[in-house]
Amino acid sequence: MISDNRLKIRIVFALAFLTGLNFVMFPALSPVLMSPTYFALKASAFGFLFAPQVIFIALGCMFAPFLANKFGAKLILISGLILMLLVTFVLGFLGFRDSVFQNFSKDSLYKILLCLVGLMGFGFGTSVTVLNPLAASFFQNNKASAILMLQFLVGLGTSVAPFLMFLLKDLSDWYWIPSCIAVVMFVLILALALTKIEEGDFFKLPNSIQIPHKLWMFIIIIIMYGFLEGSFGSFGIPILISKGLTSQEASLGLSLFWAGMALNRLLFGIFTPLKDLSKIFIFSPLVLALALVLFLLVNTNLVIIVSFFLIGFFMGSIFPGSIGWATVEFPNLAVLVSGVLMAANQTGTGIVTNVLGIFQNEIIGSPIIFGLILVCVLIFMLIFKISLKSKIKEAF
Repeated sequence: MISDNRLKIRIVFALAFLTGLNFVMFPALSPVLMSPTYFALKASAFGFLFAPQVIFIALGCMFAPFLANKFGAKLILISGLILMLLVTFVLGFLGFRDSVFQNFSKDSLYKILLCLVGLMGFGFGTSVTVLNPLAASFFQNNKASAILMLQFLVGLGTSVAPFLMFLLKDLSDWYWIPSCIAVVMFVLILALALTKIEEGDFFKLPNSIQIPHKLWMFIIIIIMYGFLEGSFGSFGIPILISKGLTSQEASLGLSLFWAGMALNRLLFGIFTPLKDLSKIFIFSPLVLALALVLFLLVNTNLVIIVSFFLIGFFMGSIFPGSIGWATVEFPNLAVLVSGVLMAANQTGTGIVTNVLGIFQNEIIGSPIIFGLILVCVLIFMLIFKISLKSKIKEAF
């Protein structure tokens, strides 16, 4: 059994990176999924493909705390990872056997994809729910910092998947991506299975659970944060194009948005153990609102792109920082905190993406930005209220 703490930390954080990589596997494979040679999905079918992902991620996040409490965190984490491994293996097999696309109807292939997306979502939800408190358990005095670093690696994984598609010289070689990821996943799952995990009380839940009032406030904050992430993550390019940018410039702006978010999480993770960042965290939603105002007012393409980077940057710490802070506030509910806040994020993202999908022509542009500025102010008010009698300085 692997008992070296440093090696255990490396395994867990490497799994966080791979979890992020798996999370965006299907969006990254969009050229393959929409290619007439392979899955031949229409735009509407491709969009609907992610409905089961959101639903099953939320379900995975909600079930994981109770499953981990009953069967142990290690078993539930391995189970979630195996689900993702199964999906990547099947995708690789489908691509390797070209005859599949001749022998199956497009309707059958779409049903297979829906099942795979649902499995991936449930695997991601259960895995990341356990990974958050597991990372925190390795750093008892810097729980928030550990979760921020873990979420940075999840985000890094999400940004690498599209880049892997970019590296392909021929679209017909697409199956190498899920196949290689499956091999690495298998090795790390095997390493995790051989690792001794000291769960302690971190994954234990009380016999009767009543969600505290303060935790409900965290849940509301993260649902509203999901409005922000869903708006910019899913509709960032249309929002930027509405400001007069070209498609290429909009793609650059969206990439910088994600880069800004990752950079913030990295910096917070590094400096939280060294400095008191509590006030920076509290006021970051207001600074984010100012970045949105800047985005709304400017018309120069370069400044628009820079403001989009700033929006991502000041959003970066809100979600993982809230999980870390809530974990410090409710140490006896650590795994439940991770689950409900991950589910809250998916709820907010799911609501806003559906609303924007239906009313895209009416509200993309200034109306959605005005709405998101209000969301930022509400998030600040809730964070400020929670911070008045809290352990925020222990978290940051």
